[in-house]
Amino acid sequence: MAIQGNFRDFVFREQRKDLYWAVGLLLGHFILLKLLFPHAIIAWDTNFYIRAAENSTEILAWPIGYSKFLAFIHLFTHSDWAIVIFQYILLEGAVLYLYFTIIYLLRPAKWTGWIIFICLIFNSFILTISNYVLSDSLFASLTVLWFAVTLWYFHQPKAIYSYLMVLLIFLLFTLRYYAIFYPVITVPIILFSRFRWQTKLMSLALGCLLFFGFIRYTSGLFEKLSGQREFSPFSGWVLAGNTLIMYRHVEHREQDIPPPEMRPLHEMVLQSLDTMPSTDRMPDWGMAYYFTWSLTSPLMIHRHVNLYDNPTNADLKKWASVGGLYKNYAIFLIKKHPLPYVRYYIGQGLDWFIYPVIEFTNEFPEGGSRVKEGVRHWFGYKSTWLSSTSGNLYSLAYIPTVINILHLFMIMGIIAFYFLRIYKKVNTLFRKSIMLAGIYWLANFLFMVVSAPIMLRYHLSIMIVDIAFVPVVWECIYRYMAAKTPQIQPTL
Repeated sequence: MAIQGNFRDFVFREQRKDLYWAVGLLLGHFILLKLLFPHAIIAWDTNFYIRAAENSTEILAWPIGYSKFLAFIHLFTHSDWAIVIFQYILLEGAVLYLYFTIIYLLRPAKWTGWIIFICLIFNSFILTISNYVLSDSLFASLTVLWFAVTLWYFHQPKAIYSYLMVLLIFLLFTLRYYAIFYPVITVPIILFSRFRWQTKLMSLALGCLLFFGFIRYTSGLFEKLSGQREFSPFSGWVLAGNTLIMYRHVEHREQDIPPPEMRPLHEMVLQSLDTMPSTDRMPDWGMAYYFTWSLTSPLMIHRHVNLYDNPTNADLKKWASVGGLYKNYAIFLIKKHPLPYVRYYIGQGLDWFIYPVIEFTNEFPEGGSRVKEGVRHWFGYKSTWLSSTSGNLYSLAYIPTVINILHLFMIMGIIAFYFLRIYKKVNTLFRKSIMLAGIYWLANFLFMVVSAPIMLRYHLSIMIVDIAFVPVVWECIYRYMAAKTPQIQPTL
């Protein structure tokens, strides 16, 4: 169906009933959510974000963007409601923007649109993530906006879209280094679009300026702190933690002789692994967190790092100063045992992708949770005990199953779309949109399996894309198959 009329008229006139329903349902849900959870939910990472915001810290173990967001909100109010409301409006607004963009540009059938609408509006994962003082809600919001803007760029390349795509992925990068592969998707889209070269080069130049400027600035801060110029010491810690998961399966570890500067660490690793329970008693899936963050892990003990309660600059300096050493040590072990690394880390990644770690379930059987004194002071709570519902209305226990079903239908749909050569039967915009969804899904999968500990909350952005595109691609497949099926004529 040809696209007629502008997008504003489409949303506020043709689709105004859907818009009113969405706003009404989301408003009603927010009221219910805050009746059950009067306070924002505080996770372990929240303490670090708040401490950095309180001390105006410029560097952390992870990107500083979310701490700057908390500090900005704190200028106007100490209430956690302001954070939750902002995150809720931004995420749900981005979701609705993506929904109406797909309905307007791709013109799916009415029933397809309703499936997408219901699954997005009534999804407990999307609805409750904004109630956490974590970067995940903002990250998902900006990812969804970036995805929608990219669809608009496919439809009609404009300078504003190219600049917005670049700006959004930069903001995503300041929230979570997970976004490091986003430019790999965006840069070719801008380069190979039918648009003026001057504008394409200017938007890419802006992206380079923002990204490399941020990297240079952050690297300089770490150099002042630890004496080593490195953008993200955390990458060395993560790689070392991932590698030690493999290394605990290697026999005759004492035969490995690392360079002299790595030997004290290596001896500590050998001692730790020799006394560690078997993989049956201590499965691999929880070890990435242990090696990277536990105070009893050999990586922490090697530099006597304490990042749990009130870490000092000296602790952060110790933590940052060994990032390069840990990366080199991990590379040494991987080169020594490449096949075990593929088998015991990357090979298990698929299993961890299917069964991600559920850090929080939205269930509080005791009717609340306790927070640290610093959090109480930052938000002005009267007590360190935050009450909430003890029910499980918003439980996330079933979400991994839902996500796996969505992933399965997404994979099957994309394969069928190309295997049946349906891509030759659709218009360019539809073909590019499905290709973008497939590439984004594959890039997330590869990144999580190869390099990142897999948490349930990391699946949020992919799940939203799955919900938006699974019905669309399967409707396309259904129409293609129906058109190829000969009609049976009734016998007279």
